[in-house]
Amino acid sequence: MSVDLNKYEGYELVWSEEFDSGKINTDIWDWEIGYIRNNELQYYTDSPDNSYIEDNKLVIKTDKTDDEERPYLSASLYTKGKAFLYGRLEMRAKLPGDQGMWPAFWMLGKGFKDNSDWPECGEIDIMEMVGGEFYLPYHGGRGVAQATVHYPDEAEGLSRSCELIDGGYDDDFHIFGIDWDENFIRFYVDDKVYNRINIKDIPQFHKEFFLIVNTAVGAWWAEDPDETTRFPQKYIIDWIRYYKKK
Repeated sequence: MSVDLNKYEGYELVWSEEFDSGKINTDIWDWEIGYIRNNELQYYTDSPDNSYIEDNKLVIKTDKTDDEERPYLSASLYTKGKAFLYGRLEMRAKLPGDQGMWPAFWMLGKGFKDNSDWPECGEIDIMEMVGGEFYLPYHGGRGVAQATVHYPDEAEGLSRSCELIDGGYDDDFHIFGIDWDENFIRFYVDDKVYNRINIKDIPQFHKEFFLIVNTAVGAWWAEDPDETTRFPQKYIIDWIRYYKKK
């Protein structure tokens, strides 16, 4: 696939995942397994039923089961062989948007081993969205992408959201990304910056981070699926690209 190497002036493309090999590249990606965080309802698997390549795109499929111990199955993939420090990192994707869905494109500090390392490891949420039609300042809805960072003793009010005028992020593909340097992390959707965080004096954000893509279900933020939620739900990722300053 031809990739525009000169998309951003002053940057060059140094890595991309186009998902065009026909299968998930296990030299780059690994899976979280089980119930991981936030008292979420989904059980993460490495099954090809829940994550696979289709039409040169990564699909994370979230489904409902009849198993009371594992009522929802989904996938969470992380880059085991790739970490990032500064530059532009972006993804083109179509999100699952029904009630209870919580897709994310985010990063943790490379030294992270388990949840006891958080938030000391640092976290960069490039994109999170909670599905459904409702809109509350904290929750959002299928037309609201959110971005924030987490670190020890973090300042309040760092989270910002980007709301579509019409429809939701489940209607079509959009580009979600960050432009990250020694002073700021700028968050954007379709090249429109909607959040800028000053990180100059926050040491957690001056080291390498690895990438995570996942769909969670329910829990304290997204709330549970309801009678409007259709299954399966699909998080479809066209590509992920990383640019560094020349």
